[in-house]
Amino acid sequence: MQGFSLIEAVKLCYHPPPEISTRRGRKPDFSDLSFLLLAVVAVVTKTFSDSELHRLLERDTELRTALEFSRVPHRTRILRRLKLLREAAEEQVSLFGKTILAEVSPLETQSQVSATDGRMYQALGPKWHKKHRLESVIPTGLRNVDVESKWSKSGYRGWVQGYRLMLQTLVFPEPVPLFAVWRENQLNEAKIALAELEKGRLQVTEVMLGDTTFGKEDFAPAYRKSGRLSLNSTAIAEKEFLVETGLV
Repeated sequence: MQGFSLIEAVKLCYHPPPEISTRRGRKPDFSDLSFLLLAVVAVVTKTFSDSELHRLLERDTELRTALEFSRVPHRTRILRRLKLLREAAEEQVSLFGKTILAEVSPLETQSQVSATDGRMYQALGPKWHKKHRLESVIPTGLRNVDVESKWSKSGYRGWVQGYRLMLQTLVFPEPVPLFAVWRENQLNEAKIALAELEKGRLQVTEVMLGDTTFGKEDFAPAYRKSGRLSLNSTAIAEKEFLVETGLV
């Protein structure tokens, strides 16, 4: 279908989840893939309202067919399923990252290197300050408050109310994403990475580059247990570490 190349690319890269047999209840009417594709459409068209997405599916039969919706879901179901989509989307990124690592090799003069870092994103809507958060009170006149967002302090951006995207990319031969998670803003990146490493979703490459955050927790020793290196500016500055790993 002309104009749907991105949708077809997502379908091509999609890894179906293992089927879980259930004796009770009906089989879901709509798949995770359909809502994942709808989320792609929402981002591309900047259409984030459940009612707007509902109208879009009603109007555009060709799009609905491409997204593999047998019928138009109710707008409340669209909202609910999109809110629950994060875990499935993160799993898809990780699974495709494993495919990339298996099929894309660096040059003979290059190592298999990845880089991991996090970034804060400001929440939409007005700021909800600590005093009112602790009291669970939204001041009169404050509208569209993102009550799920969190405050955290960045060394270069100051205090930010929002969320944190953590991303791992390949370095050679091209910087393509291998892993991504969307988390609460105040969570420590090294602890997030350690939890995802234990789940098997963070990719294990010959060398993983990161900032000093990844040298302050238990992440670096855990990564080294896999027989690989996690390098950060603190570790590189330590001569004993460099001698131990044979880098000097």
